Amino acid sequence: MSIGLLRSICTRRPGIGSYTAACRLNSTFAIPQNSKLSWMLLPTKKPTKKSGSADIPKPTTTDLLTKAGYIHQSSAGIYTLMPMAQRVIDKIEGIIDDEMQAIGGQKLAMPNLLSPENWIKTGRWESTGDELFSFKDRKQSTLILGPTHEEEVTAIVKEMVRSFRQYPLRLYQTTRKFRDEARPRAGLLRGREFIMKDMYSFDVTREQAIETFYTVERAYRRCFGRIGVPYVVADADSGNIGGSLSKEFHFVNPSGEDTLLACQSCGYTANEERARSRCAGHSAFLATMVEGEKTRLGQRLVVVPADHEPSALKIKQAWPTQSSQRIEFTRLLANNSTGYTNAATGQLAPLVDSACDVTLPHELASALGSGSGSESEVVTGDWHVAQAGDSCAECAGGTLSAQRAIEVGHIFYLGDKYSRAMDLNVLHQGERSHVEMGCFGIGVSRILQAAAECSSSGANGGLMWPMNIAPFLAAIVPLTGQDHVPQVYQLLSGITVKGQSVFKDNIAVDDRDYLSAGFRLNDAQLLGFPITVVLGRAFASSSEVEVQLRIPGMKLEATSIAGIEIKCDGHECRALVRLDALGEFLTAALEKASSSAVAPGQTDDPLVGV
Repeated sequence: MSIGLLRSICTRRPGIGSYTAACRLNSTFAIPQNSKLSWMLLPTKKPTKKSGSADIPKPTTTDLLTKAGYIHQSSAGIYTLMPMAQRVIDKIEGIIDDEMQAIGGQKLAMPNLLSPENWIKTGRWESTGDELFSFKDRKQSTLILGPTHEEEVTAIVKEMVRSFRQYPLRLYQTTRKFRDEARPRAGLLRGREFIMKDMYSFDVTREQAIETFYTVERAYRRCFGRIGVPYVVADADSGNIGGSLSKEFHFVNPSGEDTLLACQSCGYTANEERARSRCAGHSAFLATMVEGEKTRLGQRLVVVPADHEPSALKIKQAWPTQSSQRIEFTRLLANNSTGYTNAATGQLAPLVDSACDVTLPHELASALGSGSGSESEVVTGDWHVAQAGDSCAECAGGTLSAQRAIEVGHIFYLGDKYSRAMDLNVLHQGERSHVEMGCFGIGVSRILQAAAECSSSGANGGLMWPMNIAPFLAAIVPLTGQDHVPQVYQLLSGITVKGQSVFKDNIAVDDRDYLSAGFRLNDAQLLGFPITVVLGRAFASSSEVEVQLRIPGMKLEATSIAGIEIKCDGHECRALVRLDALGEFLTAALEKASSSAVAPGQTDDPLVGV
């Protein structure tokens, strides 16, 4: 096809709907070097046998990312992110930066080499234990590789901020973190070195800190909505980080390590360890606080719903333990009055689960002896481990169901845990009080693998990427020479959707003509480009290109897009498109994809846009 013909196409069709093509094609146009796959370190591996066949197991997502040249394992739990993966990371970080800075976040970079001094002050030097990477420098001073930066950022604010007028502060970074995982596994999902975005907020009052918590939650929802993988938000435990309010962001997937309990009636969702439910009946347990091998520090009676286990995690709210201590449970039979009597010897008020629908079972009150079973000494609360099939605690008729999920974000209201330990205080309205804090994390490298895990169908052995984080949105694969590639590249670059030039700097060209056509077509599928434009033998005579669409969430049952017939196999759609209709076709395809790939939590969500 000549330059003149391409120019006439653009002149004749200057705009269709929200599609606009570049109407002046430069005959000297040069494709950017960083768009050419021949210039990229891309160690894709040649396919052997079809995945899923009898003699070869279905590859894991880690296998696919390795095979496609996205990651390279250096050692257990430690990976190199290859150039194609780094493009995905850059796009994820770009979305996060947009949303964090929109709510007043200031980006900084804190050191990864930390002194344990402040960790000792907050108690996390001991409680974190073996997960900390620690070592001695040449002067025999101990240093740690930072797994998180609460202590460091608190020390910075304490030294540099003098007045309440300098608050609120929202400081964040995106950097590498280090945790000595006992069993690193699943590629980037549980590694020893990983990339995380962590924001730390500082407010003068508790009310302002809670407001910040929900402001960041809304920003996180926008982040994950833009990333394009369906997500859920779950109530969660604060764990070693601390604090009294905590939520997790998850991609729902069977391969996830977390179990969420959710109510389909009201939408209540919580991590299994934190979920609440309503149940009938009761079971009694003797809870013993143990330190070391045998040292018993105390006992309490715990009453939970029938057929449920007590939750050590929840009980620690009312019976705090040190990191070296644990709680062990012994079930007591309802007709074993001797056992109940023994339970009362701890001289502590019993913990009675409010879900039992009883204040205190009569036989337990009797066994506790004179005065021990009084109403004033009973501590009611949520002490049991919820289960799938339980009644929802939030609504009248809902039932909890279980689903596996991958955690990709976690937000905490910390209160004054760190500011009190490190004496970060502020004078406000005549009174001096400790600064209120929050911390907010997103697993950036974890999102890369989790997005591939959730979006890739596994069919045809290739990856699939959501459009906003795909390394390249489109790829051009010329099979009969490079002559027409610049014109097609420039044509794609001129396409806009809703006023946005979506393809600019977002097009890969497979100019590796030293590889076979089959290998390059397989690579386009393996790498997971959402759109592939193939210039085959028919292009020179018919001006037709083959367009391949691999877009997660796109409704593939359609039979046509923009009046052009498409054929879909459940994994991808293919169509033969004349070059003069390519802009209209791709615009319609992208609009269709974006309208059908809305993440749960975005539609009808009162938080979004607030």
